[in-house]
Amino acid sequence: MAASDRSLTVLKLFTIERPEWTAEEVVTALDVSIATAYRYVSALEEAGLIVATRAGRYGLGPAIIQLDRQLQLTDPLLIAARPVMTDLATYAPPGSVVLLCRPVGDSVLCIHQVFSAGDPPAVSYERGRPMPLLYGATSKMLLAYLSARRVKGVFERHAKAIAKAGLGKTLEAFRSTLTEWRKAGHLVTRAEVDPGAIGIAAPILGVDRVGLGSISFVVTSTTDERTITRLAALVTAGAREIEAALREE
Repeated sequence: MAASDRSLTVLKLFTIERPEWTAEEVVTALDVSIATAYRYVSALEEAGLIVATRAGRYGLGPAIIQLDRQLQLTDPLLIAARPVMTDLATYAPPGSVVLLCRPVGDSVLCIHQVFSAGDPPAVSYERGRPMPLLYGATSKMLLAYLSARRVKGVFERHAKAIAKAGLGKTLEAFRSTLTEWRKAGHLVTRAEVDPGAIGIAAPILGVDRVGLGSISFVVTSTTDERTITRLAALVTAGAREIEAALREE
């Protein structure tokens, strides 16, 4: 692995649970020499991706905020999805949210939210928070449309968790589950991520039929079946509208 690639792995060490690191701690975490650790830290600090928070300790830097702003202004998926999500939110029951999510590694990240009228719900899919790939309609729609290579890799790394989630005990069974989800075109799950919440999701596909993202409603468990069916049709139509907008770029 190139040095630049390894320096970027340092960024993955910074979490909410552990927001600060020393070069010495990087040595242990990445199994590199102290000289290499300092080289990685120096490169990231120079780029503004990390910053000294106190003597010998580092946290994430302001350049990340700059990159986030650039992403918000230029990401084609966000640009295409925002107006569609705003429109979908007008059809949602009070206290609902429309989510736009993307797969990142073996996790899912929410990149945009639009709330309906009423008090905003408490949802685990907060913007930028890594979420499991195996639970919830929002995540499962992304899982269903990963490339064949990535599906195989996910199974090899998480076979026990996949079996525990009831998604298949073998790679073939797992792939069969994903095929059924793709045939359905959308998914509805109940309380798989947040108690009292129903997820209704559809995939956003690229020209190669690999998932670019998913769009979903999260509504309360009191939502009646007729409304859920209507919202499933709306979110599926919304996904197709976003795909069309991306093709026009």
